[in-house]
Amino acid sequence: KNPPRRSSSRHMLATLVFPAAYSPSPFASLAAARPRTAAAPAMSELSLAATVVRDVSALPTMYALMSLNEYMTHRYFQHLEFNRPESLPWVKSLVERVAGVPAAEQRVPGDGHVEHHAETYDDMSLKNDERWRANKASQSLDDDYYRGTAFHWSATLIMTVQMLPSVLPTYALMGWSLPETLAILLPSMLLHAVVWNAIHPPMHGLPPVALTDGFGTGPGVAGGKAFSEWLIGTRYAHWIFENHMGHHVLGGQCNYNVCCPMTDHLLGSYVPTAEWQPKMRPLPANAQTRGPVVAPANVPQLPTREEYEATRLLQRQMRESAGGGGGTAPAAIANGGTIIADAYSE
Repeated sequence: KNPPRRSSSRHMLATLVFPAAYSPSPFASLAAARPRTAAAPAMSELSLAATVVRDVSALPTMYALMSLNEYMTHRYFQHLEFNRPESLPWVKSLVERVAGVPAAEQRVPGDGHVEHHAETYDDMSLKNDERWRANKASQSLDDDYYRGTAFHWSATLIMTVQMLPSVLPTYALMGWSLPETLAILLPSMLLHAVVWNAIHPPMHGLPPVALTDGFGTGPGVAGGKAFSEWLIGTRYAHWIFENHMGHHVLGGQCNYNVCCPMTDHLLGSYVPTAEWQPKMRPLPANAQTRGPVVAPANVPQLPTREEYEATRLLQRQMRESAGGGGGTAPAAIANGGTIIADAYSE
């Protein structure tokens, strides 16, 4: 009976030894499992960091896209620079390939903005004399209570649609869903409209915009007057007021951003106050304006006629010594857009 026991013992030994020799070690399995266990927190940390970066960059990205859209719309469409043959050839080429419209035939209609420039003095007040009111340019603005200065509901809708081609793919790449993207875009557009409407029409001596006309702070808006008064007293309003004054003083060549400054600085079309203020002109004798300008404290003021004549003489001498001519119209600036008529033009 002993041999069976030895055979049984050998069989048990083989059962214990050979599987251990030819199968993966339990320690090796544990070792192999350790990297996966350790990688999980790292992946989790990376995912968390990416989410934080995405969330933190959501509003700055929207601001940057709004600044770019505001600049392009103001310069190329409201100022009609798109209609110049040399402007945006790549856009016209794309339109020609997609829509089949020859580049030479692509034009955008005016929206009254050029006419708005034509009745604006350097202190932002609006010309209102009898001769001007009989002009076709002035009469083209008569149907608009805000004379081309307000962001009407239709303008907010148009700008929102213009934002979609840049916003949707950008936010999709950032990991935002369509509903999440719209939840960021739509309030941003409303905020842009309410800031514009609270500052821009009063800046030109017109009332704040009522809700019936656009997203504003005018009659019927609870707390609208208090908001407007608070906003006009901020450093932000002071800066954009001065920035927009420079836009008008220099004939619409620069400072195209109104509510979202940035793109002018990047593209070289920003002109600081110190450079445009010496070029301000006084109101013509017996000038009539539509209403008092609502301005923050300490913005640049018009020079007296004596100060203006002295400055003009000095500037003329400097231009003549440099080989230039005289004149009262704004001079062309580097990186600037097309000079358009203002209230001083005849």
